[in-house]
Amino acid sequence: MKQNLVCQTPPTITVRVKSSASRSHQQKPHIRLKWSSLKDHEEKHEKKASAHKCPKGPCLVIQRQEMTAFFKLFDDDLIQDFLWMDCCCKIADKYLLAMTFVYFKRANFTINEHTRINFFVALYLANTVEEDDEESKYDIFPWALGKVWRKLFPDFLKLRDELWSRLDYRAIVSRRCCEEVMAIAPTHYVWQRERSIYHSGAVRNYSGDEAQLPRGPSATPTHCLLCDCQSLSSKRRLGSTCKQDKSMEWFTSNEE
Repeated sequence: MKQNLVCQTPPTITVRVKSSASRSHQQKPHIRLKWSSLKDHEEKHEKKASAHKCPKGPCLVIQRQEMTAFFKLFDDDLIQDFLWMDCCCKIADKYLLAMTFVYFKRANFTINEHTRINFFVALYLANTVEEDDEESKYDIFPWALGKVWRKLFPDFLKLRDELWSRLDYRAIVSRRCCEEVMAIAPTHYVWQRERSIYHSGAVRNYSGDEAQLPRGPSATPTHCLLCDCQSLSSKRRLGSTCKQDKSMEWFTSNEE
């Protein structure tokens, strides 16, 4: 079932980004202003507000074509199947997908670099940064690399490290930044991927009943009793596994 929703995005938008996560925990010193200086302070503040300049600190200036190129990734049959299989949104909820877009921006990806493999690499890095569950993200390997993922995953991890370096090791993205990115085109279906509260927080399973990971595209989706996630096998497109094997043509061509 292909998603064909069209979302209009503004030509340009600026998203504020905190330069350091630790600064939010620092208490600002109390400053007392005399009445004579308070008026001058307010006038300066009004002038700054009317200047329409980017606020101090880092910010993202997002162009329409960049978000359009990012949304076009979700027209990819393999990525759509991947999102359907992740019916609990444990690997790709809306915040992790917003982080993926921010990584594309911070890494200065061109439109041509909005590719399937870069999507999976960025999503894997986002899971590494934010998620406590180390095993769920491993399911990205067979989707991104194909049937020979056990042979290729070291190269995938090298791409992850290269992306991290290209980000200047700034992999943390604030919740506010993610929400501002989502607010650019809030009706797009990927921003509706809400994770159930049952899958939030650091939840561990030591019973051994957890499905063996990674499962990959050829597996049948597991039924989740917590959020009543129904089987999506009827929605799988025929031939999706064959399309998945082409996902790592970049690796195979470079090995020859």
